[in-house]
Amino acid sequence: MAHRLFLPPSLRAGEARTLSAEHGHYLTRVLRLKPGAEVACFDGTGREFDARLTEASGKTVRLQIEALVRSEPQMPPPLHLALGWLKGQAMDTVTQKATELGISDFWPITASRSNVKINRQRTAGRVEHWQKIACHAAEQSTRLFVPTVHEPISLVEYLQLHTSVPKIMLHPGHPPMGTELPHTPLALLVGPEGGWTASEVDAARAAGASVHGLGEWILRAETAPLAALAGIRQLWSWR
Repeated sequence: MAHRLFLPPSLRAGEARTLSAEHGHYLTRVLRLKPGAEVACFDGTGREFDARLTEASGKTVRLQIEALVRSEPQMPPPLHLALGWLKGQAMDTVTQKATELGISDFWPITASRSNVKINRQRTAGRVEHWQKIACHAAEQSTRLFVPTVHEPISLVEYLQLHTSVPKIMLHPGHPPMGTELPHTPLALLVGPEGGWTASEVDAARAAGASVHGLGEWILRAETAPLAALAGIRQLWSWR
């Protein structure tokens, strides 16, 4: 399989594209590709093209965009992951793996029990960092769409913004999800290491969320959302 690159904005067959320094370095220094090498490119609008490396001289790296090879004219139903902010590298791991599992939007939630002190001056940098992780994960997993990583907000703010989206909240001690789930827009709400507070569960219920658990086991905060997302994708027949 050809190496894949995410190249927004919209691509078109026949155009030449000069790559960013990051992409150019990756192709020519990390992968050591030479002119003539094939590369797959997608633009985040549901389209993937064959491309060919035409120039790799100094700091200039160029691709020739060739034929359209894959297209999804309609984006799949939105699948949000609203996750209580986790400490350390856990957020990186969830961003990467949740992208592979098909989320459309990642919402970091400043939950009551998050074990992280939010530094507002660093927030933009973290969001940009997670967005890059999502882009690379989409490249690796052959997805045609890249999730959007949003600015951190509180659970109440999230619920107010998405009143019409069906919601599932994970919380220990509640029954697992059923065996049927409509393939429609959905939000998965997962708490931080300390879990949701009673008031956060009440707020989610008041906003129409159903509350479910993952059986008798207690999973790590970075494992629980991935287990639930895999279950959702299975119920959706991995569409």
